[in-house]
Amino acid sequence: MVVPFSGGCACGAIRYQCSADPVFSWNCHCRDCQRASGSAFCPVLYVAKATLTLTGKSRYYDVKAESGNQVSRGFCPECGSPVFIQAELVPDLQGLWAASLDDPSQFQPLVQVWTGSAQPWDCMTPTLQKVEKAPTAAQMQKLLTPRG
Repeated sequence: MVVPFSGGCACGAIRYQCSADPVFSWNCHCRDCQRASGSAFCPVLYVAKATLTLTGKSRYYDVKAESGNQVSRGFCPECGSPVFIQAELVPDLQGLWAASLDDPSQFQPLVQVWTGSAQPWDCMTPTLQKVEKAPTAAQMQKLLTPRG
């Protein structure tokens, strides 16, 4: 990704800028993400919270994910755009919906997760690794290891 990168909601009430590359990114196909996205999956990138500058206020909706972890979905209270995800699994990271990026073409998912819940009409990228449910601790550690 070209750093810094920025994004926000549809109406501009929420804006963010990030000063570092994402730590990891994925397409999540769990039923909760399908419902939250209104589509087949949730494309999300995670960045270190310390590298993010935010303006505006978001509201959060908390859910217990299929993995058992708490997930908080942040959206704009003005236009309803999904912008943020805070996951108990990675407390020092802030998730950003790929569609909230000013240039969403920069989004590059590393893996497809919860593919066991993927819809038959979903056209998954064939070159990406597929994980049937939640990533194991070893898979998660690999995702969190800086790439060089």
